[in-house]
Amino acid sequence: MMLNLILAAIQSILQVMVVVLFGFILTRAGYFSTDKQKWLSRLNLVFFTPCLLFSNIASVISFQQLLAYWPIPVFYMCFASLSFACAHIISRIFRLETAYRRFVLACVMFSNTNSLPIAVITSLAVSEAGKVLFWGADDNQQAVAARGISYALFYAIFGNLLRWSYGYSLLQRWEEDDEDDDTSTVADYTDRRDQLSSPRLEYGSMRSSSVTSSTASSMANVDTRRTSSVTLEGNQGHLTPITTKQKPNETTNLLSFPTLPSDDLEASSNNAATHEPKGTIPHTGYIVVRTAKKINKYMTPPLYAALLALVVGLIPPLKHLMFDKSSFLYPCLTSAIQNCGRAAVPLILVCLGAQLTDIYHSPQNNQVKYRPVATAISTRMFLMPLLVIPIVLTFVAYGEQWSAIAADPVFSVMMIILGCTPTAINLVQISQVTGCFENEMLRVLFWSYGVICVPIFTLIVFLALNIVDKFV
Repeated sequence: MMLNLILAAIQSILQVMVVVLFGFILTRAGYFSTDKQKWLSRLNLVFFTPCLLFSNIASVISFQQLLAYWPIPVFYMCFASLSFACAHIISRIFRLETAYRRFVLACVMFSNTNSLPIAVITSLAVSEAGKVLFWGADDNQQAVAARGISYALFYAIFGNLLRWSYGYSLLQRWEEDDEDDDTSTVADYTDRRDQLSSPRLEYGSMRSSSVTSSTASSMANVDTRRTSSVTLEGNQGHLTPITTKQKPNETTNLLSFPTLPSDDLEASSNNAATHEPKGTIPHTGYIVVRTAKKINKYMTPPLYAALLALVVGLIPPLKHLMFDKSSFLYPCLTSAIQNCGRAAVPLILVCLGAQLTDIYHSPQNNQVKYRPVATAISTRMFLMPLLVIPIVLTFVAYGEQWSAIAADPVFSVMMIILGCTPTAINLVQISQVTGCFENEMLRVLFWSYGVICVPIFTLIVFLALNIVDKFV
């Protein structure tokens, strides 16, 4: 049984790493330049990933499943809270900078809830080791795989909602990272301007070009964006606005959604603000448009897709119209969305392989901070399993009186797998779009999936199978 388990785990990991290898080969062959990688990642973010989220979420969610699967959101909130607390505690113990605390928090909170768990449960269902997952005498391998995928997708709904809102904001650049709350004068800013332009504040992989373009944009819109005063930097020879807005933190940012870094959207928002009527009572239409623009500023395309999927999935007529195979829209619209969604994960993995190639040959590797990388990997891969497995074991032993699915061996194994998986692969997609922590994120994913995942995850799955074999 142990040999079958090892083979199943290795096969599921190789499904991921082989596609990454394809990206590495394509980059070495000259098909993937840095600009093409950025363009493809952004296209994936605004189109293919929303298609994936919509098709996966809307097809599985319903009010009946919300009631029957109530332990899944409870487990997710429990694991997310533990990850949040552990990331903060460990980051402070290792005295990481504020920005790197956010990086570690994102890596620990948001794990792989799609590709790896589904690959593992599919491999286990058809292996000899998967016989312990049968629930009743009439169970079979296809039913085991179907239930495991259903649990994983339902769990991923909550992870995707939080990842593409709060997680996106964690991986953005915060200009106030090293500023005090009470610092707003020109003299204080002058004392800090060298620090703001130093590589230390770029946090390893924060692109200096993004800072330069941001400065140029600020200079072009200095009249409309100025909040207090400006100072002239001798080295740069341009005006830089001083902002005095309140410093955000992880808790307050959890209550709001981030924006996509789009200069066009920002410019249109500024123009709308410039033409705002003054001294008159706004019409209802204007209020609606202004409110919509404010909401749009805090949304992302994947988050729009997830929310739309919830609406479609929870309204039976809409779900029947979209996902019933006998309906008119299923073969022409729904199938098209599903086909586009299937391209999201391979594109992420190919871009990951391409980015690993660039980072490997980059002369700036010495700028990467390895302490945050090691902190994120150790917390995600070693500390979290020590907390997740006892929680699931307790539910297996005492939870059947509250929920029938506590008696399903597949459910217990999937909760352990989902709580112990490595960092989510699509976090590198977010880092690539925002331009922050790219190198660090790539190293986290490389070490997590390429080195640590096979032995550690094999042990985790083995423990999960033994738990359900003895207690379920």
